Amino acid sequence: MTIDLSVIILSKTNSNTIFETTMNCINSLVASEESIKGIEIILVESNKNYAKTYAYPDFVKVIIPEEQFGFHKFLNIGIKASSGKFIALCNNDLIFEKNWYSEILKVANTHKEIDSFSPIDPREELNKYKGTYEIGYKIRSQIKGWCIVCKRKMLHKINLLDEKFVFYYSDNDYSLTLLYYNIKHAVVSKSHVKHLHKVSTKEAIKNKDLFFNENVTNKKLPKHLKLPAYKEILTSNRGLKDHLIYYEKWGNPDSVYRIARYAKKLNSLHLNIITKLLFLTKRVFKI
Repeated sequence: MTIDLSVIILSKTNSNTIFETTMNCINSLVASEESIKGIEIILVESNKNYAKTYAYPDFVKVIIPEEQFGFHKFLNIGIKASSGKFIALCNNDLIFEKNWYSEILKVANTHKEIDSFSPIDPREELNKYKGTYEIGYKIRSQIKGWCIVCKRKMLHKINLLDEKFVFYYSDNDYSLTLLYYNIKHAVVSKSHVKHLHKVSTKEAIKNKDLFFNENVTNKKLPKHLKLPAYKEILTSNRGLKDHLIYYEKWGNPDSVYRIARYAKKLNSLHLNIITKLLFLTKRVFKI
């Protein structure tokens, strides 16, 4: 059977809460698109011993990587094992509503130039967008790191996801990468997926998962982290470590955001070469 959509879900099944959350995600996904048969579900599982206690349905392809967890790394593992023309990159704490993918597909088929998409959470954003879709790159508003649907060919263009991004700032990197390569992203207002807001993260922290307590490198911190706006980052080892990864690649986030605002306009004027030069300058000089 030809696969149209590959849905990649990340999970660490080490509690009943996580198992039930992931199963609700899978069950809602199966029920959401009954008319579309070419959907495969790939679960990239972080708990190597999950099968001693929990069992996922046979139609779910479960992959247990040997490598240490990384958000982009594990998504890339799922991408390489997938075969769909479209690929959905998903958290496990989602509830898919009827025809969520069909609505994205309508926009994709009508607007061939758009290669990346996100749904909306209808509980919070039902009347937020004026049209059926909106082009943009704003994190949490237009790019939803918890559910991104993209064309396989797009991932080839960007050489998959940057595996340096382990947890935080993954969606920021995705957004800037799209701008850098002049790839259009749209949030689709008729595609509805409920996000249960970091169920897995909260469960991991509650269980004192060592991943969130990694020591930060002793390298000198950049000057912008001394500003009050970044005070909270210094309270989290994981958050600080990931922020430094972001800084090493893209530079000072304040000036990155300013460039990002201009990049969309430059790209629309076929001046993507200027966008690339601006980002490359920031990478070199960390400004």
